[in-house]
Amino acid sequence: MTGLSGGQPPLQHVVLLKFPQALTAAEDAEMRAMVATWPDAIGSMDELRFGGELSGERSRGYQYLLFTVFADADALASYVAHPVHREFVAWLDARACERLAFDYHLDASTRFV
Repeated sequence: MTGLSGGQPPLQHVVLLKFPQALTAAEDAEMRAMVATWPDAIGSMDELRFGGELSGERSRGYQYLLFTVFADADALASYVAHPVHREFVAWLDARACERLAFDYHLDASTRFV
């Protein structure tokens, strides 16, 4: 499985978000609206999912998960540097959001089913 660039495999970028205080309904809606603009505004991702944790029982305080798939590392780098993404990061920072990010290649070595 290779990305659109030919040699590099696609990769998955997963980010967990933890806010020190629960977001208000308005903040939650604002955050989701910001993420919803990314396919058109940024355009470098092949898949985008974003959701809130269901029970809080096993998430160790992380309340949201961002899941994206990129054709290759260059597409991920373009997304990270994009002004729309940087605006989102500033929004998170203004709310003291703790983030845990994990990137890995989607290739034969990471697929078991």
